[in-house]
Amino acid sequence: PLPTDNGRRQNSKDLLRASCDNGTTEKKTMATYKLYTPEASFRAFSTLIAAEYNGVNIEVSTDLKMASKSPVGKLPLLELPDGSTIFSSHAMARFMAGLRRDTSLTGSSISETAAIDSWMDWAAQDLELPACVWFYPVAGYMPFNAAAYEKAKGDLGKALELLNTHLMDKTYLVNHQITLADIVVASTLLYPFKLVTDPQYLKPYQNVVRWFQTCVNQPEFQQVVGVVTLCKKELKAP
Repeated sequence: PLPTDNGRRQNSKDLLRASCDNGTTEKKTMATYKLYTPEASFRAFSTLIAAEYNGVNIEVSTDLKMASKSPVGKLPLLELPDGSTIFSSHAMARFMAGLRRDTSLTGSSISETAAIDSWMDWAAQDLELPACVWFYPVAGYMPFNAAAYEKAKGDLGKALELLNTHLMDKTYLVNHQITLADIVVASTLLYPFKLVTDPQYLKPYQNVVRWFQTCVNQPEFQQVVGVVTLCKKELKAP
């Protein structure tokens, strides 16, 4: 189980409920894609959210043994209707977002597509590591280390400062609507913003907070991650 922002414990399956319990599999009659993922993995969120925007059927399995289907032996993994697989979380999200051009999740021009890819690469290189090092000990995924904790807070702050400047005069990261860039970056920040980044920490980054809340309040996000409440008090690792 994962801790919530107010200290209660919640079942980690709750954060995948749109696909596992009361979302995708109920409102769509036949699954055509299969997503194998650890329970409540943020790396699965982007693919699931993109599927919601594009109206694509996805069946979700949290059976960890399905990692054997991946050529690299890891989850998440997307299985296509023909039985072939995609094993990188960003590649899966790009594939799912690209299934429909009219939703413009991957951009409406070559330059927009490149800008979206740039933000996704930035999230993987500069955002994901400090975000995970900070919230993983709280979620019980790794032991707490004081030096790593302080460095993660500082590195995440540097990334948020950059993001905050970019969003100074923008609603979304690339154009005038949500794209895969917003989906990926917001998914990467979801657990830190729910569990550890309290109001004092986020105070200098109000453009990021505005953007993040705009994203997670969209119905397509909420179908996957539910209603997101920002952290009120930082949770500490046991």
